[in-house]
Amino acid sequence: MTLSEFWDALERVFGSVLGRSLVADLYLPGLRATAQEALDAGRAPDEVWEALVRESGRGEEARWAHRRPLRKGGR
Repeated sequence: MTLSEFWDALERVFGSVLGRSLVADLYLPGLRATAQEALDAGRAPDEVWEALVRESGRGEEARWAHRRPLRKGGR
């Protein structure tokens, strides 16, 4: 997963406002950081994405959002 795929998946799964809030504020125990802190520290986007999906309680489908083709309308 690239960093741009991370941000695209975030918006597709959580929406722009909630997604950005989760990245900034949700503590990810497995990474001992928020998603933003982990990314800033150089953690791999796919590692951060998996931790974010797990901690937010989203299902397996969300985990692979960056691999699904976009439908008409952009989502």
